[in-house]
Amino acid sequence: MAVTLGNTIGASFLGTVFAAILYGVTNLQVYLYFQNYPNDWRVQKYSVAVLWVLDTLHLSLTVAAMYHYLIDSFGSLQALQLVTWAFKLQIAVNVVIIVLVQTLYAVRIWKLGRHYQRIWPIIVAVVVASGYAIGIILAVKTYNISTFVELENMNWVVYASFGSSTAIDIVIAAAMCFYLIRSKSGFAVTNNKILIIIRMTIISGLLTTACSLAALISYGASRGTLIFLGIEFLLTKLYINSFLAMLNARQSVRDGDTTSPGNSLNITKIMNIRTTTSSHVATSGPFDGDDKNAMQLTPLGEYHHDFESHPDLDGKRPGDPSRTYQIAEDKRTRLGDNSV
Repeated sequence: MAVTLGNTIGASFLGTVFAAILYGVTNLQVYLYFQNYPNDWRVQKYSVAVLWVLDTLHLSLTVAAMYHYLIDSFGSLQALQLVTWAFKLQIAVNVVIIVLVQTLYAVRIWKLGRHYQRIWPIIVAVVVASGYAIGIILAVKTYNISTFVELENMNWVVYASFGSSTAIDIVIAAAMCFYLIRSKSGFAVTNNKILIIIRMTIISGLLTTACSLAALISYGASRGTLIFLGIEFLLTKLYINSFLAMLNARQSVRDGDTTSPGNSLNITKIMNIRTTTSSHVATSGPFDGDDKNAMQLTPLGEYHHDFESHPDLDGKRPGDPSRTYQIAEDKRTRLGDNSV
Protein backbone atom coordinates (compact mmCIF):
# COMPACT_ATOMS: atom_id res chain seq x y z
CA MET A 1 0.00 0.00 0.00
CA ALA A 2 1.31 3.44 -0.95
CA VAL A 3 2.08 5.67 2.01
CA THR A 4 0.05 8.90 1.98
CA LEU A 5 -0.99 11.57 4.44
CA GLY A 6 -4.41 9.94 4.53
CA ASN A 7 -3.24 6.53 5.78
CA THR A 8 -0.64 7.96 8.16
CA ILE A 9 -1.46 11.21 9.93
CA GLY A 10 -5.02 11.15 8.59
CA ALA A 11 -5.72 7.73 10.09
CA SER A 12 -4.19 8.83 13.39
CA PHE A 13 -6.34 11.96 13.40
CA LEU A 14 -9.53 9.98 12.86
CA GLY A 15 -8.52 7.62 15.65
CA THR A 16 -8.05 10.62 17.94
CA VAL A 17 -11.51 11.97 17.10
CA PHE A 18 -13.24 8.67 17.88
CA ALA A 19 -11.10 8.25 20.99
CA ALA A 20 -12.34 11.65 22.21
CA ILE A 21 -15.94 10.51 21.68
CA LEU A 22 -15.33 7.34 23.69
CA TYR A 23 -13.65 9.43 26.39
CA GLY A 24 -16.92 11.34 26.74
CA VAL A 25 -18.69 8.02 27.27
CA THR A 26 -16.06 7.16 29.90
CA ASN A 27 -16.81 10.38 31.78
CA LEU A 28 -20.51 9.59 31.80
CA GLN A 29 -19.92 6.05 33.04
CA VAL A 30 -17.56 7.19 35.79
CA TYR A 31 -20.14 9.74 36.95
CA LEU A 32 -22.90 7.11 36.98
CA TYR A 33 -20.69 4.69 38.86
CA PHE A 34 -19.88 7.05 41.73
CA GLN A 35 -23.47 8.31 41.75
CA ASN A 36 -25.08 4.88 41.96
CA TYR A 37 -22.50 2.97 43.99
CA PRO A 38 -21.14 5.25 46.73
CA ASN A 39 -20.70 2.28 49.09
CA ASP A 40 -18.90 0.05 46.64
CA TRP A 41 -15.71 -1.83 47.46
CA ARG A 42 -13.07 0.80 48.26
CA VAL A 43 -10.35 -0.81 46.17
CA GLN A 44 -12.70 -0.90 43.21
CA LYS A 45 -13.62 2.77 43.63
CA TYR A 46 -9.94 3.70 43.69
CA SER A 47 -9.36 1.58 40.60
CA VAL A 48 -12.12 3.37 38.70
CA ALA A 49 -10.66 6.73 39.69
CA VAL A 50 -7.17 5.69 38.60
CA LEU A 51 -8.49 4.40 35.28
CA TRP A 52 -10.24 7.72 34.66
CA VAL A 53 -7.06 9.68 35.39
CA LEU A 54 -5.01 7.42 33.12
CA ASP A 55 -7.60 7.67 30.36
CA THR A 56 -7.54 11.46 30.63
CA LEU A 57 -3.75 11.42 30.43
CA HIS A 58 -3.82 9.05 27.46
CA LEU A 59 -6.18 11.27 25.47
CA SER A 60 -4.18 14.39 26.40
CA LEU A 61 -0.97 12.80 25.12
CA THR A 62 -2.72 11.65 21.94
CA VAL A 63 -4.02 15.16 21.28
CA ALA A 64 -0.58 16.62 22.02
CA ALA A 65 1.03 14.25 19.52
CA MET A 66 -1.51 15.13 16.82
CA TYR A 67 -1.07 18.85 17.54
CA HIS A 68 2.66 18.45 17.02
CA TYR A 69 2.27 16.75 13.65
CA LEU A 70 -0.68 18.78 12.30
CA ILE A 71 0.10 22.26 13.67
CA ASP A 72 3.68 22.64 14.87
CA SER A 73 5.12 20.55 12.01
CA PHE A 74 2.61 21.56 9.36
CA GLY A 75 4.10 21.20 5.87
CA SER A 76 7.26 19.47 7.07
CA LEU A 77 7.41 15.94 5.69
CA GLN A 78 10.64 15.26 7.55
CA ALA A 79 9.01 16.09 10.90
CA LEU A 80 6.21 13.61 10.16
CA GLN A 81 8.76 10.80 10.14
CA LEU A 82 9.98 11.54 13.67
CA VAL A 83 8.37 10.04 16.77
CA THR A 84 7.43 12.76 19.22
CA TRP A 85 7.73 12.34 23.00
CA ALA A 86 3.94 12.46 23.46
CA PHE A 87 3.52 9.45 21.19
CA LYS A 88 6.11 7.47 23.14
CA LEU A 89 4.52 8.31 26.48
CA GLN A 90 0.99 7.49 25.34
CA ILE A 91 2.16 3.99 24.43
CA ALA A 92 3.37 3.50 28.00
CA VAL A 93 0.06 4.78 29.41
CA ASN A 94 -1.78 2.52 26.98
CA VAL A 95 0.07 -0.50 28.37
CA VAL A 96 -0.67 0.48 31.98
CA ILE A 97 -4.42 0.87 31.31
CA ILE A 98 -4.76 -2.47 29.53
CA VAL A 99 -2.85 -4.49 32.13
CA LEU A 100 -4.72 -2.75 34.97
CA VAL A 101 -8.14 -3.65 33.54
CA GLN A 102 -7.01 -7.20 32.84
CA THR A 103 -5.65 -7.45 36.38
CA LEU A 104 -8.98 -6.33 37.87
CA TYR A 105 -10.73 -9.09 35.94
CA ALA A 106 -8.05 -11.59 36.96
CA VAL A 107 -8.54 -10.74 40.66
CA ARG A 108 -12.27 -11.51 40.38
CA ILE A 109 -11.56 -14.78 38.63
CA TRP A 110 -9.04 -15.69 41.31
CA LYS A 111 -11.63 -15.07 44.04
CA LEU A 112 -14.24 -17.15 42.26
CA GLY A 113 -11.72 -19.90 41.62
CA ARG A 114 -11.16 -20.44 45.32
CA HIS A 115 -14.58 -22.09 45.53
CA TYR A 116 -14.45 -24.17 42.37
CA GLN A 117 -11.61 -25.45 40.18
CA ARG A 118 -8.40 -23.48 40.67
CA ILE A 119 -6.90 -24.24 37.27
CA TRP A 120 -8.55 -21.25 35.58
CA PRO A 121 -7.16 -18.65 38.03
CA ILE A 122 -3.69 -20.07 37.49
CA ILE A 123 -4.07 -19.91 33.71
CA VAL A 124 -5.39 -16.35 33.87
CA ALA A 125 -2.57 -15.28 36.20
CA VAL A 126 0.04 -16.71 33.83
CA VAL A 127 -1.36 -15.08 30.69
CA VAL A 128 -1.85 -11.72 32.43
CA ALA A 129 1.75 -11.88 33.73
CA SER A 130 2.94 -12.54 30.19
CA GLY A 131 0.99 -9.46 29.11
CA TYR A 132 2.88 -7.47 31.74
CA ALA A 133 6.21 -8.61 30.31
CA ILE A 134 5.30 -7.92 26.68
CA GLY A 135 3.84 -4.52 27.60
CA ILE A 136 7.01 -3.45 29.38
CA ILE A 137 9.16 -4.54 26.43
CA LEU A 138 6.89 -2.62 24.03
CA ALA A 139 7.07 0.58 26.10
CA VAL A 140 10.88 0.39 26.41
CA LYS A 141 11.48 -0.30 22.74
CA THR A 142 9.06 2.44 21.67
CA TYR A 143 10.89 4.90 23.91
CA ASN A 144 14.20 4.06 22.21
CA ILE A 145 13.08 4.67 18.62
CA SER A 146 13.30 8.09 16.95
CA THR A 147 11.52 7.50 13.61
CA PHE A 148 8.49 5.50 12.51
CA VAL A 149 10.69 3.58 10.10
CA GLU A 150 12.38 1.97 13.09
CA LEU A 151 9.12 0.20 13.91
CA GLU A 152 10.27 -2.40 11.40
CA ASN A 153 12.99 -3.40 13.88
CA MET A 154 10.44 -4.20 16.58
CA ASN A 155 7.81 -6.00 14.54
CA TRP A 156 7.79 -9.02 16.82
CA VAL A 157 7.00 -6.85 19.85
CA VAL A 158 4.08 -5.15 18.10
CA TYR A 159 2.68 -8.48 16.94
CA ALA A 160 3.19 -9.97 20.41
CA SER A 161 1.48 -7.05 22.17
CA PHE A 162 -1.68 -7.14 20.04
CA GLY A 163 -1.68 -10.93 19.98
CA SER A 164 -1.29 -11.25 23.75
CA SER A 165 -4.07 -8.72 24.39
CA THR A 166 -6.37 -10.78 22.19
CA ALA A 167 -5.43 -14.05 23.88
CA ILE A 168 -5.78 -12.62 27.40
CA ASP A 169 -9.24 -11.24 26.62
CA ILE A 170 -10.38 -14.62 25.33
CA VAL A 171 -9.02 -16.48 28.37
CA ILE A 172 -10.59 -14.02 30.83
CA ALA A 173 -13.99 -14.19 29.11
CA ALA A 174 -13.87 -17.99 29.01
CA ALA A 175 -12.91 -18.24 32.69
CA MET A 176 -15.66 -15.88 33.83
CA CYS A 177 -18.28 -17.70 31.76
CA PHE A 178 -17.09 -21.03 33.19
CA TYR A 179 -17.50 -19.90 36.79
CA LEU A 180 -20.80 -18.18 36.13
CA ILE A 181 -22.17 -21.37 34.56
CA ARG A 182 -20.91 -23.35 37.55
CA SER A 183 -22.77 -20.92 39.81
CA LYS A 184 -26.18 -21.81 38.39
CA SER A 185 -28.72 -22.96 40.94
CA GLY A 186 -32.21 -24.43 40.89
CA PHE A 187 -33.82 -21.00 40.83
CA ALA A 188 -34.97 -19.84 37.40
CA VAL A 189 -34.71 -16.12 38.20
CA THR A 190 -31.14 -16.51 39.41
CA ASN A 191 -30.17 -18.49 36.32
CA ASN A 192 -31.69 -15.85 34.03
CA LYS A 193 -29.65 -13.14 35.70
CA ILE A 194 -26.51 -15.24 35.34
CA LEU A 195 -27.22 -15.66 31.64
CA ILE A 196 -27.43 -11.87 31.34
CA ILE A 197 -23.99 -11.51 32.90
CA ILE A 198 -22.57 -14.19 30.62
CA ARG A 199 -23.86 -12.36 27.55
CA MET A 200 -22.38 -9.09 28.80
CA THR A 201 -19.05 -10.79 29.48
CA ILE A 202 -18.92 -12.23 25.97
CA ILE A 203 -19.88 -8.94 24.33
CA SER A 204 -17.30 -6.91 26.27
CA GLY A 205 -14.63 -9.49 25.48
CA LEU A 206 -15.54 -9.44 21.80
CA LEU A 207 -15.22 -5.65 21.60
CA THR A 208 -11.66 -5.52 22.92
CA THR A 209 -10.66 -8.68 21.07
CA ALA A 210 -11.98 -7.34 17.76
CA CYS A 211 -10.14 -4.05 18.26
CA SER A 212 -6.84 -5.81 19.05
CA LEU A 213 -7.24 -8.10 16.05
CA ALA A 214 -8.07 -5.16 13.78
CA ALA A 215 -4.93 -3.35 14.91
CA LEU A 216 -2.86 -6.50 14.44
CA ILE A 217 -4.22 -7.15 10.94
CA SER A 218 -3.86 -3.53 9.82
CA TYR A 219 -0.26 -3.44 11.05
CA GLY A 220 0.63 -6.55 9.08
CA ALA A 221 -1.40 -5.79 5.96
CA SER A 222 -0.63 -2.05 5.68
CA ARG A 223 3.07 -1.86 6.39
CA GLY A 224 4.50 1.64 6.53
CA THR A 225 1.14 3.24 7.35
CA LEU A 226 -0.30 4.35 10.69
CA ILE A 227 -3.76 2.85 10.30
CA PHE A 228 -3.01 0.48 13.18
CA LEU A 229 -2.19 3.49 15.34
CA GLY A 230 -5.62 5.05 14.82
CA ILE A 231 -7.18 1.76 15.93
CA GLU A 232 -4.80 1.50 18.88
CA PHE A 233 -6.01 4.89 20.16
CA LEU A 234 -9.45 3.32 20.62
CA LEU A 235 -8.26 0.19 22.41
CA THR A 236 -7.79 1.69 25.87
CA LYS A 237 -11.15 3.45 25.67
CA LEU A 238 -12.88 0.16 24.86
CA TYR A 239 -11.18 -1.59 27.76
CA ILE A 240 -12.23 1.05 30.27
CA ASN A 241 -15.76 1.44 28.94
CA SER A 242 -16.40 -2.30 28.84
CA PHE A 243 -15.22 -2.63 32.45
CA LEU A 244 -17.33 0.32 33.62
CA ALA A 245 -20.35 -0.98 31.70
CA MET A 246 -20.13 -4.26 33.63
CA LEU A 247 -20.06 -2.35 36.91
CA ASN A 248 -22.90 0.03 36.06
CA ALA A 249 -25.12 -2.75 34.72
CA ARG A 250 -25.73 -3.93 38.28
CA GLN A 251 -28.24 -1.11 38.80
CA SER A 252 -30.45 -2.06 35.86
CA VAL A 253 -30.34 -5.76 36.71
CA ARG A 254 -31.24 -5.05 40.32
CA ASP A 255 -34.12 -2.76 39.32
CA GLY A 256 -35.38 -5.48 37.01
CA ASP A 257 -35.50 -8.08 39.78
CA THR A 258 -39.08 -9.24 40.35
CA THR A 259 -38.59 -11.82 43.07
CA SER A 260 -40.47 -11.65 46.33
CA PRO A 261 -39.06 -9.12 48.83
CA GLY A 262 -39.25 -11.76 51.54
CA ASN A 263 -37.19 -14.29 49.63
CA SER A 264 -33.72 -14.65 51.12
CA LEU A 265 -32.41 -15.34 47.60
CA ASN A 266 -33.72 -12.04 46.27
CA ILE A 267 -31.28 -10.64 43.73
CA THR A 268 -30.35 -7.10 44.70
CA LYS A 269 -27.04 -6.87 42.91
CA ILE A 270 -26.53 -9.60 40.36
CA MET A 271 -22.92 -8.65 39.82
CA ASN A 272 -22.09 -9.18 43.52
CA ILE A 273 -21.89 -12.94 43.58
CA ARG A 274 -21.43 -14.82 46.81
CA THR A 275 -20.85 -18.51 46.63
CA THR A 276 -22.22 -20.52 49.55
CA THR A 277 -20.83 -23.99 50.20
CA SER A 278 -21.80 -26.55 52.79
CA SER A 279 -18.85 -25.72 55.03
CA HIS A 280 -18.52 -21.97 54.81
CA VAL A 281 -19.88 -18.79 53.22
CA ALA A 282 -17.69 -16.97 50.73
CA THR A 283 -18.21 -13.30 50.07
CA SER A 284 -16.17 -12.62 46.97
CA GLY A 285 -17.65 -11.75 43.62
CA PRO A 286 -16.52 -11.21 40.06
CA PHE A 287 -17.16 -7.48 40.00
CA ASP A 288 -17.29 -6.36 43.62
CA GLY A 289 -15.55 -6.79 46.89
CA ASP A 290 -17.29 -7.68 50.10
CA ASP A 291 -20.85 -6.42 49.82
CA LYS A 292 -23.66 -7.21 52.21
CA ASN A 293 -26.17 -6.90 49.39
CA ALA A 294 -24.41 -9.49 47.27
CA MET A 295 -26.43 -12.18 45.60
CA GLN A 296 -25.86 -15.63 47.05
CA LEU A 297 -25.32 -18.48 44.65
CA THR A 298 -25.71 -21.82 46.37
CA PRO A 299 -24.81 -25.03 44.50
CA LEU A 300 -28.01 -26.77 43.49
CA GLY A 301 -26.90 -30.05 44.98
CA GLU A 302 -27.32 -28.66 48.49
CA TYR A 303 -31.04 -28.13 47.88
CA HIS A 304 -31.76 -31.50 46.31
CA HIS A 305 -31.68 -33.19 49.70
CA ASP A 306 -33.93 -30.49 51.16
CA PHE A 307 -36.49 -30.89 48.39
CA GLU A 308 -36.63 -34.62 48.98
CA SER A 309 -36.59 -34.75 52.78
CA HIS A 310 -38.22 -31.58 54.12
CA PRO A 311 -41.17 -32.75 56.27
CA ASP A 312 -43.39 -29.71 55.66
CA LEU A 313 -43.20 -29.57 51.87
CA ASP A 314 -45.24 -32.61 50.89
CA GLY A 315 -47.38 -31.98 47.87
CA LYS A 316 -45.68 -28.73 46.93
CA ARG A 317 -43.95 -28.46 43.59
CA PRO A 318 -40.22 -27.57 43.48
CA GLY A 319 -41.06 -24.29 41.80
CA ASP A 320 -43.59 -23.28 44.47
CA PRO A 321 -42.47 -19.92 46.01
CA SER A 322 -43.50 -20.96 49.52
CA ARG A 323 -41.49 -24.15 49.17
CA THR A 324 -38.42 -22.29 47.95
CA TYR A 325 -38.73 -19.68 50.68
CA GLN A 326 -39.07 -22.23 53.46
CA ILE A 327 -36.04 -24.21 52.27
CA ALA A 328 -33.98 -21.04 52.05
CA GLU A 329 -35.04 -20.02 55.55
CA ASP A 330 -34.02 -23.41 56.94
CA LYS A 331 -30.72 -23.18 55.14
CA ARG A 332 -30.03 -19.79 56.73
CA THR A 333 -30.90 -21.17 60.15
CA ARG A 334 -28.39 -24.02 59.79
CA LEU A 335 -25.71 -21.55 58.72
CA GLY A 336 -26.34 -19.39 61.76
CA ASP A 337 -28.07 -16.70 59.66
CA ASN A 338 -24.68 -15.32 58.58
CA SER A 339 -25.19 -15.75 54.86
CA VAL A 340 -27.04 -12.46 54.40
